[in-house]
Amino acid sequence: MSQSDDPNAPKPVAAPATPANDAALPVDPATLKQAVMLELLREGYAFVVLDARRAGVSVPEHLAGNAGLVLQFAYDMPVPIRDLTVDEGGIRATLSFQRTPHACVIPWDAVYVLHDGQGRGVQFPTDAPADLPPDEEPAPTVERPPAAPPAKKPRPSHLKLVD
Repeated sequence: MSQSDDPNAPKPVAAPATPANDAALPVDPATLKQAVMLELLREGYAFVVLDARRAGVSVPEHLAGNAGLVLQFAYDMPVPIRDLTVDEGGIRATLSFQRTPHACVIPWDAVYVLHDGQGRGVQFPTDAPADLPPDEEPAPTVERPPAAPPAKKPRPSHLKLVD
């Protein structure tokens, strides 16, 4: 009797479904965006790139037509965001625009990039506006500190040390 005919033979065990081994695993984009946003906030600043034209977005009127609006969030901003809420529905907070507070609402389907301003982040291309020109696509940018000036050789002194 072969091992395949033996009813007591061990059967192969399928690997659990994970994103690494099952491309068809459904991942809720809102849940992923929420997790990324919370992680960025834990580490410092979070930059949110959104299409302010989407339904449900509330930003100041002069920004409402912006397809690539970038908003900055953090728990320790110079002007604190006391009502910052990040949940399954999106981001809600009172932000200051030209020293004028505005209650902002950003649903997750309007967000298409989340980054830290240092080059780490996540893009969600399926949520990016179709009419965004390729050269205007916002992407995380790396802000580099200014280069140190070249080291100068010390000038010889015209003074002499006398004993």
